[in-house]
Amino acid sequence: MLDFLFGSKKDRTSGNEAEADPTKAGIRYDPELITELKSDHGELVAMFHEISAITRKRDPRQLSQQLDEFGQVLQKHLLKENVRFYIYLKSNLPESSQSTIQRFAREMQQIGRAVTDFLYKYTTVEQWDSSSWTTFEKELASIGTVLVQRIQSEENDLYTLYLPPSQ
Repeated sequence: MLDFLFGSKKDRTSGNEAEADPTKAGIRYDPELITELKSDHGELVAMFHEISAITRKRDPRQLSQQLDEFGQVLQKHLLKENVRFYIYLKSNLPESSQSTIQRFAREMQQIGRAVTDFLYKYTTVEQWDSSSWTTFEKELASIGTVLVQRIQSEENDLYTLYLPPSQ
């Protein structure tokens, strides 16, 4: 009965590398992935500009909605990058490239956490005053600088590593 539920030890050690290593299971090269990721970048930049415009209007309700939407698009992008991009690279690039990939992944996790914290902080503001708007604008500018640098780095350096597996 347990063999039926969990598979026998013999079945689990069939020699199939994809079964033994989940990073190799189902993560195939997608020739459209980089185009999708760059499109996400364009959408995020456009949304960021919209957030800046809303900030100039001082409309807290609209700002909160736009920040929420930005967060959703960013999370979707990060998930796509983590699952479809980084796992593919980790399983298909030589050992010599792994430290670069890990560094980029760690940096993106840190940036993602910082942006998520920023979004949470400013979507939960109950009362906006001139001081909170000023602080928001400064933090928004910092987030924008980091995101633009990261996008450029990914598109110019990291995404060039995403290649079909050698036959």
